[in-house]
Formats: sequence, structure tokens, C-alpha cells
Amino acid sequence: MSIFSGKKILKLYLNGEITSDASKFAGDNSVQKLKTALLELKQKNKSNYKGVLLKINSPGGAAATSEELAKLVFSLRDTVPVVVSIGDSACSGAYMVAAASNYIFANTMSWTGSIGVIMLLRNYIELSKKLGVSFKTIKAGKMKDLGSPFREMTPEEELYLETLVKKSHAEFIDFIRLARPNAANLDELADGRVLDARTALENNLIDKLGTEDDALNFLITEILHGDQKDFTITDSAPKPSFLQRILSLASPIMIKFDFPNNFPRF
Repeated sequence: MSIFSGKKILKLYLNGEITSDASKFAGDNSVQKLKTALLELKQKNKSNYKGVLLKINSPGGAAATSEELAKLVFSLRDTVPVVVSIGDSACSGAYMVAAASNYIFANTMSWTGSIGVIMLLRNYIELSKKLGVSFKTIKAGKMKDLGSPFREMTPEEELYLETLVKKSHAEFIDFIRLARPNAANLDELADGRVLDARTALENNLIDKLGTEDDALNFLITEILHGDQKDFTITDSAPKPSFLQRILSLASPIMIKFDFPNNFPRF
């Protein structure tokens, strides 16, 4: 590819858990970087990028943040086409982002789908009893301490939270129907199950089996109707910090603990 070409493609990443946490250790801050890049493309596109290759390796995450990213990608479809390449996974909220693109590639061993919503609530009642610790809540509004880990949930509260989660799930499904009108069997498949790539392809939840290179070639030749030699690729891959490089050498095994919060998650 000629370095003097005026035709440019931007390669973006969505790695790790989707979170609104803007700290530098939150998934290499890939969510914030992706959001910033998408906003710039939508509002100005100063570098005049012709298309975007979005590489996704994510299990999903916060519902509202996933929706925000998905809607940004969707808003670009007619002006700066986005082709997604799924790596290991693009599940739940990450699939919502992928579905918003113009075209989705996945490796044969990629996992995707998981169109569902979950809310996990801690309960410390038994632990509090063992420790001899009690808690007193002062509140105005009977549901102000909704989801408190220090007392049992009432049937009314449980029903209310179930309603919230079901509404989020319905919004999720509606967006998939909008972004991918040819998706099949959503009533069955949008129950939270993870899908292998072939099943996703059979039901039009992705478009083609292929690698990242296949996705890039498709973007250039089939969508932009160009030749690879005429395009340059701007790779936004974050450079690991010194601490991250040290930690990556510390052990070949990484144990991840996922501490759920009270917000609905895709």
C-alpha cells in the first residue's frame, strides 16, 4: 500500500469488558478511545477516512454504554462504512455494537450472540449475621434502597427489577431488528444464549466467515470499490504501558474476577 495514497481506512478496536469507567486500566480504555474516534468521524472526519475496520474482542458489558457505541456505529453506516471483524468473541453488548455495522465477519471459532440482559445483586445477610454486624437504612421513598445487599428483596421490588430488565431486553432486540432486518429466529435465539459463528451465519446475525484480512479486503473491494494498493491503514492499537508489559510477563495464567454491579448488563 502506498504511503502517499490519499485513501485512508481507520482500524479501531473494542477490547475487553464494555464499561463507562474512563480509567486507563479499564480494558486499556478501549471503550473511551472507540467512542472518541467514532464521534470525530461522525462530526468532522478531519482525516477524511473512507471506511472503518472495527476489530472486536469483547464479552459485552454495561447496557447503556453498549447502546451508545452501537448507535454511533449505526450513524456512520451511510457516510463512513464500518466492517467488523470478530476475534474470540463479540457477545451481548459487543454484538449490539457489531450488529450496528455495515457488515460482520467472524472466524469459525468466534462466539457471538448472547442477546440478553442480566442484573446480579449481592446479598450479605448471612455474612452479616456471622460477623455480628447490622445495618440501619434511613430513606425517603420506599424503593430508595432497592437492591440493598443487607436485606431480603420484597416481591414487589423483584417484580419491578424484572420489568426493568425485560424492557432493556426488548430494546436490545428491537435494535437488532432495526440494524439487521434479515436476522432470523430472533424469538428463539435472543434468549441470552451464546452462538457459534456458523449458527450466527445461518441466522443472518453475521454476514460471512473470515479473518480480519478478509474483512479488510471486503471493505476495500466490495464496499469502497477500490484496490488495496491504493489505501493506507491507520491503526489505532493502543501501546501497552510499562506496567502492563511487566504484568503480562508475570504469569502465563490470568484469573479474572467479575464483580457484578446493580446496573443491567448486556
